[in-house]
Amino acid sequence: MKTGYQAYQQDSVLALPREQILLRIYDALLRRIEEARLALEGGDRGRTGVAIGKSLDIVAALRDALNPVIGAECMPKLDQLYRTVSAWLVEANLQQSPQFLESSRRVVGTLKEGWDGAVRSAR
Repeated sequence: MKTGYQAYQQDSVLALPREQILLRIYDALLRRIEEARLALEGGDRGRTGVAIGKSLDIVAALRDALNPVIGAECMPKLDQLYRTVSAWLVEANLQQSPQFLESSRRVVGTLKEGWDGAVRSAR
């Protein structure tokens, strides 16, 4: 059961424009990747796996949200990037490798920077 505050938070997010929601999703993904990195650095395989699992869920949701009608030109490239990030996250978990986490963070960070710039220029 949600508290009043949780319901308020959900409603305030849902009221945002789509591009702002996307930026928040990228922020959440970057936070999960950082959580995984810190857990990996600390030798906590369980926390690493949980954070990577949450990261994979976010990437899967991003892939599911791709719309070939609206973003026909960039959709295949975004889909490939998301599949690559997913593969790197899986490898990071299997190999307990910070390099795969860093590669994922760089790609997601670049995507977020691009959307940040697009949102700012559209204002």
